[in-house]
Amino acid sequence: MPRTPRIPPLLRPVLFVAALLACRPDPAIEAQERQAQQPEAPANELQESPTVLPDYGLSAEPDVQWRLPGRLREISGLAVTADDRIFAHDDERGVIYEIDAAEGRLVKAFALGDITAADDFEGIAVVGDRFYLVSSSGRLYESFEGEDGERMLFNTYGTGVGRRCEVEGLAFEPADRTLLLLCKAPRDPELGESVDVYRWSVDERAMASDSLIRISRAALTEGLSGSRFSPSGIERHPETGHYFIVAAREAAIAVVDAAGGVLSVEAFPEGAHRQAEGISFTSDGSLLIADEGGAGRARLSRYERPPPEGPGDAEDDA
Repeated sequence: MPRTPRIPPLLRPVLFVAALLACRPDPAIEAQERQAQQPEAPANELQESPTVLPDYGLSAEPDVQWRLPGRLREISGLAVTADDRIFAHDDERGVIYEIDAAEGRLVKAFALGDITAADDFEGIAVVGDRFYLVSSSGRLYESFEGEDGERMLFNTYGTGVGRRCEVEGLAFEPADRTLLLLCKAPRDPELGESVDVYRWSVDERAMASDSLIRISRAALTEGLSGSRFSPSGIERHPETGHYFIVAAREAAIAVVDAAGGVLSVEAFPEGAHRQAEGISFTSDGSLLIADEGGAGRARLSRYERPPPEGPGDAEDDA
């Protein structure tokens, strides 16, 4: 039985109206998009800046890989808490799962709503003691953490981003306390030359000023076999502050700086990640990638971050 009060019937129409407002255009977003379409748009070349992507040895097998339980076959996002607990969610129901970091087993699951919230969920982020899910239409769901089997009350926020693009990832930027909403496919064909990230202020509960980060799609495809890059997940690296973006369809991963400059792009080895939908990092910098199961079981891979080279290592390489 749910451990929280049932949602009153009179409140349900209000929640329904709030959901409809999620796709309303935001004047601030429109203004920033017009400005971003000026000639100062990102150059179609990789930026000369340090990157940590090669450190993970993605051309080799992951250090650890778990086959996840059947309930997570359609895993669609990853997040790690400050105390290094791993959380994930599935694609169509507002259910959040905790995954044991040592064994890959399920620890607990809690749901949003007395009747489990249903949507096309595409990303998860944790900010302090609050959990956020984002739908493909840009609607944000906010809840506290629940115990195993608990049903949680939740808030929803319309961002207006869904009017511009299909959202396919969520991450938290602690520098300005914003949530990063990653666009997969633009609704407007004129915006097809870039991959856009929108910033939503957790404190203001509204789009941040200068909320638009525009990434050159041409730079994201440089070095890949095709001309497409369809993002499926985003996360901020805890040490460098760079954004790591995975593309499930192209089986690739990119590193981007906070201004949208593309630092590195790499294709996964064939068969390594059949559908990378979630990405996150532990506090020590280890990289986590979640693959949707399709007809089989989902997988969670961990790539350890090598320790930085010391003075002796540099001399040995000389």
